[in-house]
Amino acid sequence: MWDSVRRLGAGLVGVAALLALGRQAVVGQQPAPAANPNVYVNPLAATGQATPATGRLGYGSLTPSTGSGLGYGTLAASYANPSLGYGTLTNAPYNPYGGGYGMYGYGMWGTQWMMNPYQGYLMGAGDITRANAEYYSTIQQAKLLRQEAIRSSIQTRRAFIEEAEWERQHMPDPEKIRQQALERELNRARNTPPLQDIWDAIALNALLRHLITQQGLGAKGPDIPLSEETLDHINPAVGGTRSNAGLLKNNAELQWPLPLQREIFKESRENINSLLRSAYNSATRGNKPDSSTLSDLRHNYDKLKKTLAANVDQLTPDEYIQANHYLNDVGKAIEALKSAQVGRLLDGSWKTRVHNVAELVQFMRENGLWFAPATPRDQAAYVSLYYSLASFDRGLQRVLSTGGESER
Repeated sequence: MWDSVRRLGAGLVGVAALLALGRQAVVGQQPAPAANPNVYVNPLAATGQATPATGRLGYGSLTPSTGSGLGYGTLAASYANPSLGYGTLTNAPYNPYGGGYGMYGYGMWGTQWMMNPYQGYLMGAGDITRANAEYYSTIQQAKLLRQEAIRSSIQTRRAFIEEAEWERQHMPDPEKIRQQALERELNRARNTPPLQDIWDAIALNALLRHLITQQGLGAKGPDIPLSEETLDHINPAVGGTRSNAGLLKNNAELQWPLPLQREIFKESRENINSLLRSAYNSATRGNKPDSSTLSDLRHNYDKLKKTLAANVDQLTPDEYIQANHYLNDVGKAIEALKSAQVGRLLDGSWKTRVHNVAELVQFMRENGLWFAPATPRDQAAYVSLYYSLASFDRGLQRVLSTGGESER
């Protein structure tokens, strides 16, 4: 029995050997693989099997990868991606979709598609035509955007012009503003203004301006007499100037305040006294002071101002304010000496023509004069003059409201 088994095993081994030899003979008799006749794929790609070896991704393998589903691969890099292959020429044994790019086929079924020369030419021409069309389209769009920018700029300019016209139409009239300011100033002067407004002649000039206007229209107010003492302390000045001859009325004898009587101010103070008396004498004789005298007066006045400023630390605040205020009055007196009317105002001849408020208003109107600020010794007279002007104004309003004659 064991002999029968050994004979059967030896027979099976012999049959297996014969089959193996026959298979090698058949393989050896197969022809070499031919080039692929398909012109749309790589002509170097082989259709047969070769020694099993796994190629790089860039070139693929010459034989199907066992169980991987990859195709035969190609011998050259892909045009689309140099690191990949053309794909396979046949289907993979275990994947009907084949390999492409070293993996699955790019065009399904494992066959790599390639562009022929005619198709490449036509696609290039199409790309050029499309690029040319896009170029002209871009140029036209840029022109349209430029026109939109110009149109927007014109609209903006028109808006600016319209806004400027609207503002001009609604802007307050300067003359109207001035008239409103004068009206407010008159109302303030009529309703018990502060003493400082009276001493600075602000309230007096507001009433005077209104009374001159009414008198020019032919209105006549009540008879409000003025005393000679009040007239002596009135300081008329040419309108529009900063002059004030108030300090010159007492023969140009200046009453310097105590702060300015110090030794450091002596030289400039005495020079101003001497020059001011000389100029005053010329003015009262009807002659305008010579220019050299006025120039020396201005020089010494400026020097005294600078000395005061340099020694401000030696004075108390009240002393400095008093000294500075008096020096301002001296400067206005020097300016008054430049006026041609200063002689007539200093000699007091005009007082013979003024006996009441109406005549004072007429004199001031005819000579273009205004009230200059009061000096310290004129302040009481200015308060008295204010009440006289205010009484005349109230009487004038009653006359105008009733349409009657003036009160006598």
